[in-house]
Amino acid sequence: MKKNYKYFRNWLIYILILIIIFSVFAAFQVFNKDKMQIMNRLDFDISLNEDGSMNVSEIWDIYVKNTGTLFKDFYKTDKYPITDVSVINLDTNTKLEDLGEEEYNVPEGMYYAEEISTNTVEIAFGTGKSKSSGNQRYQISYKIDNVIDSYNDFQQFYWKFLDKSNNIPCKEINGTIKLPEGITNIDNLLVWGHGNINGEINKTATNEVQFKIHNFDANNMLEVRVITKDKIFNSPENIHRYEYLNNVLKEEDIWAKQTNKNIRNHRIFVIVLAIIEIGIIVYLIIQYYKFYKISKQKDDGIIKKNLKYFRDIPREKTSTPGEADFLYHYDNENYAGETNPSDLIAANILNLCLKGYISIEKKQDDLYISIIKEASGLKDDEKEIYYLLKDAIGEKEGIKVKQLNKFAKSNYSNYNNHVSKMLNDIKQNLYKEGLVDKEKERLYRASNNILPIIFAGVLFAIIVYNAVGLIPIFSPWYIVNWGIDILGRLLDSLIICVPLIIILILLDRVHNKAKDKIYKLTQKGEDERAQWKGLGQYLKDYSLIDEKGVFDIVIWEKYLVFATAMGISKNVIAELKAKYPDVFTEEYWQEHPDNFIIMSMACNPVYTETPCGFNHFTSNINSSYRTMTSTLAAHSASSSGGGGGFSSGGGGGGGGAGMGGR
Repeated sequence: MKKNYKYFRNWLIYILILIIIFSVFAAFQVFNKDKMQIMNRLDFDISLNEDGSMNVSEIWDIYVKNTGTLFKDFYKTDKYPITDVSVINLDTNTKLEDLGEEEYNVPEGMYYAEEISTNTVEIAFGTGKSKSSGNQRYQISYKIDNVIDSYNDFQQFYWKFLDKSNNIPCKEINGTIKLPEGITNIDNLLVWGHGNINGEINKTATNEVQFKIHNFDANNMLEVRVITKDKIFNSPENIHRYEYLNNVLKEEDIWAKQTNKNIRNHRIFVIVLAIIEIGIIVYLIIQYYKFYKISKQKDDGIIKKNLKYFRDIPREKTSTPGEADFLYHYDNENYAGETNPSDLIAANILNLCLKGYISIEKKQDDLYISIIKEASGLKDDEKEIYYLLKDAIGEKEGIKVKQLNKFAKSNYSNYNNHVSKMLNDIKQNLYKEGLVDKEKERLYRASNNILPIIFAGVLFAIIVYNAVGLIPIFSPWYIVNWGIDILGRLLDSLIICVPLIIILILLDRVHNKAKDKIYKLTQKGEDERAQWKGLGQYLKDYSLIDEKGVFDIVIWEKYLVFATAMGISKNVIAELKAKYPDVFTEEYWQEHPDNFIIMSMACNPVYTETPCGFNHFTSNINSSYRTMTSTLAAHSASSSGGGGGFSSGGGGGGGGAGMGGR
């Protein structure tokens, strides 16, 4: 009971942390934005006149924060003159007073409609909210001439009410366009909308067109095209004495097909996502069932041994330093144990010397490595260190051990590739030798996988994003006014995601139970692990073991190779010195041949009292590895017509305008 409580408590903590993170982020979005304008609703009422002009009334229902002035800029006013401007505050039902000149900060109750640059007229008005926030309603009215184009076969109203310079997002846009008289046949009235593809435009009468858009983004376009085959306008401007209707129909057809293709692709994308999600759920259910069965089994059937001491080298003829290191440090919780790649590099160099593939010679106060024969007969992990040395030596006869540091710095990528390949080859060796069960290892990795938790976190982020958007218009006002919509979207998201999150929680729980029952080693591997553990303990306690025997220099060279791989070489040398102090004298080495280079490096004063000693050798190898990793890290850091939906085409309409605030 306590265990279950602790488990669910931990999950509750994870969820609370996520909520806090998103809350802080949301608060940051709110308080970090000094000025804000959000259009809750924008209504256009457009009356097209027989003379080719239009009268427009715009009703703004807008939320402002720290915004003293709102404005709308009209472009191309040389071709489309704007007149009869007025602004009314609908909250107070008062008409704003015309300033008569441009002013950056417009006082409350005032407005201006002035040319602020060539062919650009700006209507700006004061809100009185330069240091406060709130919801306000205004009506902007104006007249624009020359908005009708006449061709031999049709007349058109093609107008861009908002262009990509618009900085205010709109929750909802509605518009009504009224013609000066009805069309004789409604089929002679053609309409299209361009911009947000979630918009709709329809013929509602022979003399009326309506359009509607939800969630209109800032920096987007709102454009409407209305064509009448009946000649109902008498406009002296914008007359084109040729037929052009077929071109328009082809143009709109291309845009409509492209939009339909985009919508279709989006739907396919959503369907694919749904299939992927279903696939993930099925996969997770299968995983749950598999690990549930594992969690219920008594044990893994592996008999574990504990050998206090073991004197022989396991698989002496075929084992490699890397295999020894893996099994010696093996921990079911940690695949790599305490593996130190630099120890493995040093141990493999010593082993290559012991096997006669390379030579290590003392020349003055330096150790000199040379290649003696080809790498045939070596295991793949041993070959990688052989090839590493061969690359370092290059065309020379040999290389000083100290020079490996220079090679590691200038050829860090090559050095790293050899080491990475060596570590991977060790793993492959263990599979081939039947010491590690590949399937159990895969299951264990799966049980230790944190991706389900990350996935749950991402889903939670999607829920929050889908509910509130986490877009710059996030604000307390946004929540209060659109709370019902947010709640609905949140519930929709939860209905989709909650089952998946529940499965993830259950899977995570069964993973924790199952991984204690999964042992990656085979019985053969477990037996050898115990032997390497026993050998390591034997070497570390050698001076305490009460046994007599003649010092065998051959076996101790082999011991020292594997002790280096296991990271206990210093302990072994200290134990050896305590047990056989005479081996560490010049007299001993004067009586013995000097071809036992590894033991000479460890015991002979001629070596140990110079930079050619064993500790200096391993230190130089370790230094070259550190140089490679630090250089690699530094390099990585620096590289581093009949109505319907809107289409995404268009852009050729007249006018153009953008809203903003300051």
